[in-house]
Amino acid sequence: MFVSLTAWPQEPPQSGPEVTLGIQISLSDGSVFYIPAVGNGEVSGIVPLTNNRFAAIRITPRMFTNSVQIGASALLTDKKKFSEASCEEILSWNSEDGGVYEGSENTSLLLSGLDRLGVPVLKVKIVKANGPPPGGFRHPYANSLAFCGCEYLKDRSIAFPDGSSGSGIAGIVSYPDAGKCVQLSGCGQCYRTMIAASLQQTSMTPDQVNTTGWDDTAWRNLVNDVEQTFTPSVAKLMDVEVELIPGNPPPERDAEDYVTLRVLDARGRQLAAVTKRVSTANCDQVMFVIPKGALNVTPGQTYRLQLSGGITFGWKYMVGGYEKGAATFNGKPLLGEARSTFLFRTFGPTKEK
Repeated sequence: MFVSLTAWPQEPPQSGPEVTLGIQISLSDGSVFYIPAVGNGEVSGIVPLTNNRFAAIRITPRMFTNSVQIGASALLTDKKKFSEASCEEILSWNSEDGGVYEGSENTSLLLSGLDRLGVPVLKVKIVKANGPPPGGFRHPYANSLAFCGCEYLKDRSIAFPDGSSGSGIAGIVSYPDAGKCVQLSGCGQCYRTMIAASLQQTSMTPDQVNTTGWDDTAWRNLVNDVEQTFTPSVAKLMDVEVELIPGNPPPERDAEDYVTLRVLDARGRQLAAVTKRVSTANCDQVMFVIPKGALNVTPGQTYRLQLSGGITFGWKYMVGGYEKGAATFNGKPLLGEARSTFLFRTFGPTKEK
């Protein structure tokens, strides 16, 4: 379907989750890949690569109240050709984290965490969602704003499935069904999760909390092995928030550094990892969004939060505090003479009344 992606008037959704924002990804050939921000990461885009180590970049926008969080990862080259993989295989494809980014409407972002993986750093802009023209196609599954698109900024020829061809400066759009991947010529693939994440969990609430009692001086640098154990009371871990402080001595001006949060089980096996670029100007409460919407955990079992980074940040701790876990430093209790805990919050889905 040959249409423009920029001049459509917004219309009220007819069904499905509300979509108000999306992201535009600028690709090296001048084309623009559009992905709607649907729920808790319900729709993702795949940008193929020519790389010996990585097959593609996966971009997943997640809708917050007035902003979008964007997760980026590089899919590892596998034995099977990426072009021959099914949607289900792509969803579970092994990957390395490329960071999580957040912004409001009209914010432009560089997905700079991809650089350390040796793949192209993509430029993304958060934009207002737009719907198709009046009287246009309405997909029975999605509302009129939940489409993926590829806009060509240069004149090109395209072969259509029926054997015909077309050319011009425009683009194509697609409304992928749940559990389906769709090829958008010139940009990549767009896929939708089998079960709508936006319908699975529309909000989240704090589960385990340790945020009061800090004495303004207690912290440990992230270049060390610093961990906090916790015991969830719900079966899904959606987000983790930690309280950080600029390192010692603090930088003379605003500085940034990459911080990685890992979720481990009691035996130290990694269950999830998120890397985020953090600024010293805004590090009091740093939120890490768990990939793929949530991590399944067992209530009552012990898990570990591990933070790592450079010398820029330290993790705040307190004496006593949270009773269902404890802080460790290089594999030993943080304070030999007293139990201590790092400051953090975990989030799970809001329980239905």
